[in-house]
Amino acid sequence: MTASHVRTDERSLGPASDLPPIGNTRQLLDHGLPGLRKLVLDVVASGIRAASPAAAVDRLVELRGNVLHAGGHRFDLGAMRSVVVLGAGKASLSIAGALEAKLGDRIAGGLVVCRRGAAGVLPHVEVVEADHPVPSRASLAAGRRLIEAAGAVRPGDLVITAFTGGSSALACAPPDGLSFESKQRLHSLLLASGAPIAEVNAVRKHVSALKGGRLAAQMQSATLLNLTVADVPGGFVDLMCDPVVQDTSDVAGAIAVLKQYGLWKDVGPEIWRHLDSPLARSPILDGHGAITTVVLISGAEVVAEMAARARALGCEPVVLGSTFEGEAVHLGGLLGALAQESSLRGAPFRPGSLLVAAGGESTVTLPRHGAPAGPGGPNQELALGFARAIGRGRAEVAGVFVDSDGSDGGTEAAGACADSLSAERAAECGLDLRAAAVEHDSYAALQRLGDLVITGPTGTNVADLWTIAIGAAPPQAGGAGGP
Repeated sequence: MTASHVRTDERSLGPASDLPPIGNTRQLLDHGLPGLRKLVLDVVASGIRAASPAAAVDRLVELRGNVLHAGGHRFDLGAMRSVVVLGAGKASLSIAGALEAKLGDRIAGGLVVCRRGAAGVLPHVEVVEADHPVPSRASLAAGRRLIEAAGAVRPGDLVITAFTGGSSALACAPPDGLSFESKQRLHSLLLASGAPIAEVNAVRKHVSALKGGRLAAQMQSATLLNLTVADVPGGFVDLMCDPVVQDTSDVAGAIAVLKQYGLWKDVGPEIWRHLDSPLARSPILDGHGAITTVVLISGAEVVAEMAARARALGCEPVVLGSTFEGEAVHLGGLLGALAQESSLRGAPFRPGSLLVAAGGESTVTLPRHGAPAGPGGPNQELALGFARAIGRGRAEVAGVFVDSDGSDGGTEAAGACADSLSAERAAECGLDLRAAAVEHDSYAALQRLGDLVITGPTGTNVADLWTIAIGAAPPQAGGAGGP
C-alpha cells in the first residue's frame, strides 16, 4: 500500500459522505493521510452497521402461526397468557422496535428504558429515557418502574426481555437500606477505577434490587426469553443481561474487587453494611420458571463482517480478536508500535494489511484526588496513545477507535481517528498529546485536531470497534525507524 496506492484507494471508496453512521467524514478526511483514513472509517462504519440489533432480530426471531422461533428455541404463544416486553440498555430500544414489527398486537404491554436523546415511540411498549454512564434520578425512577412491571407478571406469561449494555446506569434500584446517593457514588468510583467491566459488574450486582437475577425472581414463574447483545469479553450471559439470569459471582468477590482497586474506604459505611447483610446475596433462580437467553450479536461476528469489508476494499484483513482489555492509552501505544514497525519494516504485518478488532472494554483509571479530569473516553485515550506511537518515524498508518454505541465515555463523540501525521500536527498546534493523556483531557485535544468521530446514538452496543490500516513507509524512511 504505497502512497500512490493510497490515492487510488481514496478515489475507489466513493464520496466522503457515504459512510453512515459516521456523520463528520468530510472533516476527518480534510487532513492527515486521507486515503488510509477513509479505509479505516469505511471498515469501522461497516462494523457498526453489522451490529444492528434490529437486523439480528429479523434474522433470528420468526413468528410462524402461533409459534415464536428465536435462536433455535420455540415458544407457543397460543399457550401463553400474554406477551410482555421489558428491557433497558443502549441496544434495547432497537430490539423492542424489531419485536413490535414481528409480533404487533400480540404484545400486551411492556417498558423499555433507553438513553436520553435516543427515545422513540412504540405502539405497545412504553419507552422512557434515563441517563448514562452515571445513574440519575430518572434512572432511579426507571428502575423502580421495571420492578413494578416485573411484579405484575403472572405464571403463564411470556416475558421477552431486552437488557443490553448500559442497563446498570439507565435502570438503577438501590436495595433496601441504601440511599440513592451511595449507589450513585459507587457507580462513579467503579467507572473511574480502571477495573474491567466483569469486575465492575461483580460489585454492582450485589448492591442492587434489580441486578444479579433479582428482576427475574420477581416474575412468579413466568417464561423468560432474553434477547441480548454481547458487549463483554467471554460472552457470559450474567454480564450481559444480569437482571434476568442467574448470577455467577458472589459477595466475597465483590468485596475483593473494591479492596483490590483501593475503593473499600471510599464507598462508605452504607455499602459496608449492605455487603455484610443477606440482601447482598443474589437469588437462586431454580424454580422461578424457564429462562432462555439468545445472544443476537457478538463482537466476534461484527469483527468478521469488518474483515469481509476490508477484503472487499482490496486489503488483507488481520483479525486481532474481540476480547481486548486493559488501560486504554497503553493499548493504543502497543497497537501503534506494532503498526509503525509493520509500516517501516514489513513485519509483523505486511503493508496493505488492515487490522480489525473488537475491544472488550478498554479502561481509564482516573485520579480520585487532585484536579478533575476533562471530558473524554477510553477510545479517545486509546487514539492518543496510538497517535504518539505511530508519530515516531515516517510510517504510513491510520487507525480509528470507536464505541459502537456512539458515545465514548459519555461524550457525544463515538471515538477518534489518528494517523502518522497526528503527532506532528499536534505539535504545530501547540498541543502536548502526552499531557492530554496524563491529564485525561483527550476530548479537547482531539476536538482541536478535528479527529473526533461523530455518529450520534447508533442503537447498538457490541463493545469497542478498532480498525488500523498499514501502508508502506515512503522510500526515504529507509527502514531505519525514523528520520
